[in-house]
Amino acid sequence: MRNAFAAAFVLWIPAGLTGCAAQTRQIAVAEYHDKVYASWLGQCIGNMYGLAHEFKYNDEPRTEPIPGWADETLQRMREHNGAFSDDDTDIEYVDLFCMEKYGPEPTYENLAEFWKKHINRYIWVANYSARDLMNRGYLPPHTGRRGINTNWFQIDPQLVCEIWAVTAPGMLEYAAAKADWAAKVTNDQYGTHPTIWYNVMWSAAFFESDVEKLCQIGYEALPEDSIFRTAIDDVRRWKAEHGSDWVAVRKKIKEKYHDGVGLPEGTYTGRVSALLNGTLGVLALLYGEGDFEKTMNYACMAGYDADNQCATLAGLVAIIHGSRSLPRKYTHPVEGWTLPLNDFYKNRTRDNLPDGKLTDIARRTAKLGIDLVVAHGGRVEGSGDDAVLVINTAARFTPPLEVRLYPIRLQRGESVTVEPEIIGGDPKTARVASIAGVLPSGMDIARDQQGRLVLTGTPRKIGDYEVEVRVEDRTTTRTTKLPLFVREKNLALSASKVLAAVTKPTGTGSRDRNVLRDEMPKPAYDSYDGENTLAEDFYGYEWEQPVSVGRIKVQFGPVFPNGGWFESVAIQYRSGNGAWTDVQNLRLDPPFNVERARRGEFRFEATFQPVTTTAIRLVGKPGGSAEFTSIAELSVHEK
Repeated sequence: MRNAFAAAFVLWIPAGLTGCAAQTRQIAVAEYHDKVYASWLGQCIGNMYGLAHEFKYNDEPRTEPIPGWADETLQRMREHNGAFSDDDTDIEYVDLFCMEKYGPEPTYENLAEFWKKHINRYIWVANYSARDLMNRGYLPPHTGRRGINTNWFQIDPQLVCEIWAVTAPGMLEYAAAKADWAAKVTNDQYGTHPTIWYNVMWSAAFFESDVEKLCQIGYEALPEDSIFRTAIDDVRRWKAEHGSDWVAVRKKIKEKYHDGVGLPEGTYTGRVSALLNGTLGVLALLYGEGDFEKTMNYACMAGYDADNQCATLAGLVAIIHGSRSLPRKYTHPVEGWTLPLNDFYKNRTRDNLPDGKLTDIARRTAKLGIDLVVAHGGRVEGSGDDAVLVINTAARFTPPLEVRLYPIRLQRGESVTVEPEIIGGDPKTARVASIAGVLPSGMDIARDQQGRLVLTGTPRKIGDYEVEVRVEDRTTTRTTKLPLFVREKNLALSASKVLAAVTKPTGTGSRDRNVLRDEMPKPAYDSYDGENTLAEDFYGYEWEQPVSVGRIKVQFGPVFPNGGWFESVAIQYRSGNGAWTDVQNLRLDPPFNVERARRGEFRFEATFQPVTTTAIRLVGKPGGSAEFTSIAELSVHEK
């Protein structure tokens, strides 16, 4: 078989954007600094302001006016003596440090390094899935790819996109392509499109103040067949029909982009989807009319994941009008503060990073922006108060050249061809220049029919291997060491479905059932679901065609004070009449020991009289007061 991860990486680049006719634009360096500062203030204000309304209004929007800051938010600001981090600003905070280390155009591998070091808590849906995949050896863009990340269509990238735009002022095509690239850390396909829309508007807002025009500029940056383009058209049409009755528009958004009425078949959405929340952002932008307070309040009253729309749009409006335009009731909500938000950013969510001053964070961000502008044909003219930033608005973003060859888990005795995947670089000249290293026995380096270097053969020996892959284009050469794993044939890898008693757990384990068959001890999948306890728990696989099974290998995951282990276990297969039936002549090696199981990470191998079946599972009584279990690995073998 040809390895599944050899699919080409496609970066979408817009053909043309409104406002790109001029090749250069100018902005005073002092004004650029102020707008960057305003963007950080606006994001922080919008994020904290919106938290009190997050998921409060789903079925129906809030129609009662919002009087201002929620009491609980003000109390948290007093406790932290300033702004505090949340996922609408703190991943960008991590990106800031990454860009300072590697430059304003870091690689995916650079981003993954910083994610693994700093982003381990306070993450959800697509971000959680991407971080989980990084633990399992994946790197972007695989971590966001449809078919690998089960949450590829969710909201995540559009709430952390702003730093890529604020460092590319007026560079609309660059901002669109950079947004698409960055969004693929966690998302794919139309799950990235609201991110593109927001990013281009932010880039344009350094020179454009009309929100209707900004909406159109972002619209033109989207692929012509984008479902999010349709959503923007819908909101504009519904607004024209209903005028000031925004509640009627919000009702139609919910019906189509949450409930799915009229959506093309197979379109994914939901309460935290990129599509739904992006569409609500369109509503708040257009009805907010460029007013900071109105825009925040529409974003909050429209509901669902309200703090995200509130943060991104508040930052956008802040760029338009500058830091001095922000109402004092939002910049100085606590008595005694002399600077906006007390010039303090409390990092409560990202590991191994300090707190910061907002003026310093903005200064560092602006420096990266100036460096990027200069690197792409721009320049700084003059000095001091008279300094002007001249921007090449026609600049394009070329993703950094990288290579992917993992996580490749080969099966002993199965013929395979593995083609390294080139990520980014100059598409006309990028190539795999060499592959070196100790290969698995039975495999060789060869060229395919197109002349590309590949690994091919039938691996014969189980083990862990490492190859060195060198890729190059006309400007860059990069060498990366990539692992190969050869394991015994595991029927779980060919299963069409991973079975579990709890399919939407709420515990600390992975949310992706595929971790059961990735042949890595971490992370584990657990069945914790709050008060929804189980009398019987199970994990297993289902195949489209019958398979012969005679052996299963099991590794339990970590345990917790309130559960995580099995009190007893059995192996069952689906018989011809569809009933679950215990296997015969079951033998566990070592024998199941509940005391050992309660200590966690217990391993055993189950052998039994071979069965031909379309499904098999491990089943038993869950342990602990919360009655749940944790499984790290479950492999299935013929004999």
